[in-house]
This record gives sequence, C-alpha cells and structure tokens, in this order.
Amino acid sequence: MTRTIVIGAGPIGRASAESLLSRGHEVAVVTRSGTRPPGTDAFVADITLPGTASRLPDAGAILLCANFPYGTWHRDWPPAIATAIAAAERTGAVLVIAGNLYAYGPSAAPFTERDPLAAEYRNGKVRAEVWRRALAAHEAGRIRAVEVRGSDYIGADTGPGAHGGDRLLRPVLAGRPASILGDPDQPHAWTSIDDFGRMLALAAEDERMQGRPWHVPNAPACSMRELARIALRAAGLAREPGFRRLPRPLLRLLATFSPAMAGLRDAAYQFDAPFLVDDSDARTILGLDHTPLATTIAAAVRALRR
Repeated sequence: MTRTIVIGAGPIGRASAESLLSRGHEVAVVTRSGTRPPGTDAFVADITLPGTASRLPDAGAILLCANFPYGTWHRDWPPAIATAIAAAERTGAVLVIAGNLYAYGPSAAPFTERDPLAAEYRNGKVRAEVWRRALAAHEAGRIRAVEVRGSDYIGADTGPGAHGGDRLLRPVLAGRPASILGDPDQPHAWTSIDDFGRMLALAAEDERMQGRPWHVPNAPACSMRELARIALRAAGLAREPGFRRLPRPLLRLLATFSPAMAGLRDAAYQFDAPFLVDDSDARTILGLDHTPLATTIAAAVRALRR
C-alpha cells in the first residue's frame, strides 16, 4: 500500500484524501490541529515553521492542499512551499500542489496552462512564486513537482469562504439575498471539489503530469445567478434568487484596515467580467471529464439541508 501525505484538511484536502483512499493509498493528513478525516491517520505539524520538513513521515507523494487566510498569504506561503519542497527532496516524494488561477491575473480570454503568471497584485504574485519555486526545484532535478489548478470551487461542505458554495447557497435557500462580489450575471468557471480531489490524487500516481501545471476540468461556465437557480431547482423551490452586491467604495475602505479585505478587493476582478478556463489538456491528454453542474449543486443542497 502506498502512503501519501495530504497537507491540509479543508474541502480540497478532504476530497483528495477520500479519492486517495478509494485508489488504495494509505493517507496521513497533516494539520496544525490534528484533524483526522475518516480512514486517515492524523499528523500534527505546522508547515510554516522551520524544521518541519524533517518531521514529516516518509511517503510516495505529498499533496499540498493547505490554504491560509487572504491576509496572510504573503507571510505563510513562502515557508510553507519551502517546507513542502524540502520534505519532497528528503523523501523522494512527488510534490503535488493544489493551485488556483490567481497567479494569471485578469484576462479577457480563457486561461490556459501556458499563459504567463502575470498577476500584479500581492496574493497573485505569492501564488505565482509558489509554483516558480516548485518548478525550479523540479527542473534542477531535486524533486518531481506538479500543480493542479482549479477555479472557485463548489460542492458539498465547501465551508463559508467559497463564493459559489455555502456563502451563496445558504442565504439563497433560506430566501434571503446573497451577499456577493461583482456582477451576478457574468459567466464564471466553477470547479467541483470532488473533481479537484480526484485530479490531485491522480497526480500522485501519473508521471505524465509532472513538471507542469494542469487545469481541473470544469462544467460549462455559468453565472452566479444561474448557479443559484440550479440550487433552488434542486431544493424544489420555485423562486428567483436575490443578491446584495458589496459596494466597491466600501470594499476599498475596509481594505485599508484589513489585510483579508485587501485580498478580497484585489481578487474582485474575477467577478466583474467573464472568468473562463481552458481545461482541454486534462480532457485530451489525461482523459478526464467534469461532474455535471446539476449533480454537484444537488449534493451541496443535500449537505446543507443535513
């Protein structure tokens, strides 16, 4: 049985662990708190602290699924990726990074994996540097690395931070306006957390994926309004969703006092115009597909009702 380390027990970490278990892996989940998803072993460690790499257990793959609050990316990601690279170098494990689309910056065209990492705001630059450091270690022959990039994720148990998850669905299902960023009618790419987890688990095994980034296959882009309508239909509710847009002057004001709100302000462009992803490489090279949007949203509705 292959042992695989998953760093982080948020929605993507849990989905990755579940997929790895289904593929026959022995899974150790590393968190600061000792969280233990079903079927896994728990390992307590803080990957932002020096010396942590030498304490992590040996494994065939390390899945870096950690995330940090918007306001601390610049502080926490540099030591976190240094720990992950050092651990992969020490153990010979392949390093699989759960990435996102921030590093690209705004684009009028669908993002491809070959686009430059051209973000000019702080969190986008941070995520670009995470991949550059991993890729440099890969190209130097020190480790084997791959990054799997998803858009805003959807599905059951996304937690309060997901724009298309609980933050949107809870108020909509309760008949209240959902507080949102940007324009609810702009098409947007959404990534199923289950699809994300499956692709990260595949990257732990598939040597073809190493040395480059990949996009998770997404369902056809749809607006936040249509996403909410799908949820209402899944719940058997015949009404239109309501929205309350966060005023940009207020967001700018809040950003002057809160690093987390500054991160939200900088990423707000993602909801002002079409935000699209080209995932054709994963489909044509790896043979992957997406979970139908209605299936993913129905699962999210069921989870919220529980």
